[in-house]
Amino acid sequence: MGSEEKEAPDYRGAREAAKRREKLTDNFYRDEFACKCGCLQSDISRKLVSLLQDVRDEYGFPIKVTSAVRCPEWNAKVEGSPTSSHLEGLASDLFCEDAHLRYRLLNILFTKFKRIGVYKNFFHVDVDDKKPNPVCW
Repeated sequence: MGSEEKEAPDYRGAREAAKRREKLTDNFYRDEFACKCGCLQSDISRKLVSLLQDVRDEYGFPIKVTSAVRCPEWNAKVEGSPTSSHLEGLASDLFCEDAHLRYRLLNILFTKFKRIGVYKNFFHVDVDDKKPNPVCW
């Protein structure tokens, strides 16, 4: 019987998967904030995530992040502002379309954030101190 050479396992995929599921707070994981284009850019502001966790604790319901970190290509594709705070990992869009929950969530957001955008089915929040605040649009 000949000796069989075993192939070394490839852990790169497992490491990348673990990185994408890195727990940042009790309720938020790094991959929730990653660029949606698939480039895996996920350098999100710790201050932003911490404030979102505070909101989640008070809100009492899961919060779905629909957009956070954006690479320049993805930002252009979604027609984001060229100066978007998403490009620096300082912003998140939070899905919410139920009228009663929107009211509750918005009131909590106003206690934590100084920059809030209100849209049809989501809220934009950011911690970009280089931009005017307090402001709501």
